[in-house]
Amino acid sequence: MRKSGLYPRLALSNLVRNRQFYLPYLLALAGTAAAFYIVTALAGTPDLPVMTRYVYLSMFMTIGTVVIALFAVIFLLYTNSFLMKRRRRELALYNILGMGKAHIARMLGMETVFAAVAGVGGGLLLGLLLQKLVTLLLCRIMGSDACFGFYVSWSGIRMTAALFCAILLASLLLNLLRIGRRSPMELLREGSAGEREPKTNLPAAIGGALCLAGGYAVALFARTASSAFLLYFPAVLLVILGTYALFSAVSIAVLRALRKNKRFYYQTRHFIGLSGMLYRMRRNAVGLANICILSTMVLVMVSGTLSLYLSSRRTLETQFPGNTAVRLQYSPEKEPPFDSAALERGLQNALGGQGLSAEPVSACRYLSVTAARTDGGFTLRLKPDGSCVDLCLMTAADYAAVTGQKPETLAPLTLRFPAAGSDDGTQTEVTVHAAEQQGALPAVGSAFMRSVQPVWVTVENEAALQTLWDAQAAANRAADRYPEAMIWQAFLNTDADEDTLRALPDRLEQAMDWAQTDCGSWERFTVETKPSFTADYFSINGGFFFLGLFLGLLFIMVAVLIIYYKQISEGYEDRERYRIMQEVGLEPQMVRQSINSQVLVVFFAPLLVAAVHVAFDYRLMLQLLTLFGLHEARLTLWCTTGVFLAFAAVYALVFALTARTYARIIK
Repeated sequence: MRKSGLYPRLALSNLVRNRQFYLPYLLALAGTAAAFYIVTALAGTPDLPVMTRYVYLSMFMTIGTVVIALFAVIFLLYTNSFLMKRRRRELALYNILGMGKAHIARMLGMETVFAAVAGVGGGLLLGLLLQKLVTLLLCRIMGSDACFGFYVSWSGIRMTAALFCAILLASLLLNLLRIGRRSPMELLREGSAGEREPKTNLPAAIGGALCLAGGYAVALFARTASSAFLLYFPAVLLVILGTYALFSAVSIAVLRALRKNKRFYYQTRHFIGLSGMLYRMRRNAVGLANICILSTMVLVMVSGTLSLYLSSRRTLETQFPGNTAVRLQYSPEKEPPFDSAALERGLQNALGGQGLSAEPVSACRYLSVTAARTDGGFTLRLKPDGSCVDLCLMTAADYAAVTGQKPETLAPLTLRFPAAGSDDGTQTEVTVHAAEQQGALPAVGSAFMRSVQPVWVTVENEAALQTLWDAQAAANRAADRYPEAMIWQAFLNTDADEDTLRALPDRLEQAMDWAQTDCGSWERFTVETKPSFTADYFSINGGFFFLGLFLGLLFIMVAVLIIYYKQISEGYEDRERYRIMQEVGLEPQMVRQSINSQVLVVFFAPLLVAAVHVAFDYRLMLQLLTLFGLHEARLTLWCTTGVFLAFAAVYALVFALTARTYARIIK
């Protein structure tokens, strides 16, 4: 046999012999590469620039490529580390039998080449095969009949190949570094060395508990959607740090404390199970924490995006009581004053000129300012921060006209504005009879999320609304800012089909030249119809749901792989322990019960901790969803519960399947 063919043959033989470990790894590598290519291809679809409704999707898919890339680096390097730990004895024996480290490096290099061909090449092929299917699914989620066509993304292929080949190369370099630093005898001892008893790391346990408490506190005490948005990622970081500390330090501290309880510990079922879990926590803390974090990410992403998607139709019905919406901004101080009645007549004439007519549904005017809650009222904020809300002020009569309901009982409400010409924080207080209303009102706006949470407040009459407009105008002018405009909006039902309604906004806006003179002074005029707004709205919500579902499935795949490797490694380690316990006289049935109970407890601990994380995150998720117009806590609760139950069922199925492999190993 020629020496040049030795290393490829050895590499291929090693992969086949260790297929129990490498086959899941290669499948995960191919699946991650396929996911990255599909998302990259969707982000760069050539149809996107000319299809406005998919512009948002392109942005979401770009975010997805970044998330998958970061995730692939962390996950594949972590999995490679596990694989090399299982092969320490094998590589040490190669070295002892005369193969130098340079030759081992060449063999590992060939294994990496084979992994790249099978994993990355197979992933690209799988991505090309699934690309059209995923695109059709995406169009179905977005409620679109027209779908962009299939194409081969050569840039996506290059990016996928470059990223995953770089990850495999980094894994190879790390493996060579580990082998180069250790002698063959050290590698053998590492493979057969027993676990030492874990010690209690009290500072880490306290720090982890504080991190978890801090993350939970942010979730519980965030009062507004904007503050929840600003604090969400710091809270996530605290919970992640706390989760790692929980499994690596807090759990060990708790188990050691239980062991000190002699009445509890010195019982057969407790003695074996507790000591086994104590050593498992030290050995598997990082893996358990990874499973917990991945499970939490799946539950939060899928339940949040699912509730947002399912509420889309209902939200559109709330935002559009009529199929046509007109929104106009004006300043009450400009002459001639804005005449809403003249504008309504003009709209009817403009529609009549196009062979259409419309039946009025409702009309109202309101003032929108950025403010923060203070004692007994609100304070205008010229520079928004995380505590701010979008304070929408309207008269009680307009509220009744829009909703068909009487407003809440009016009571004195104080609004504070920075005093004109004052630099020392002096405020002007305006007290009016008003009441905060529950729920959202119909409002035309962007399909993007709002920067701050809307809060609707009714005041007693037009005079009170004008007083508040004057106060905010003075405060803004004193800060060299333009006053906030008054907003007038109306909803109509136009007798037109969907195609006509989609084209109607441009036609009406072009026909509004007369309004500048006939309807008084105004600053901005916009028309939106339900069909055109629905396209944008579903492109956003559908894009979010698709991305959440897509990443959720990817994270589930990775969690399954980590669980599989965890069960396999514990099976080989427990096989010897199982034999020793039988030799010292314990009955086989009791030994099996003890091992099964501790495996079951440790295995389901990440799922239980993930459920606690989601429970604390629920209120924060509700706050964030209001930024997208979702105010249905019950729907979100049902979605969260349903997703958790479905995920728990999958989790239990994975446990049952991997437990069979574990049972075969220990026998």
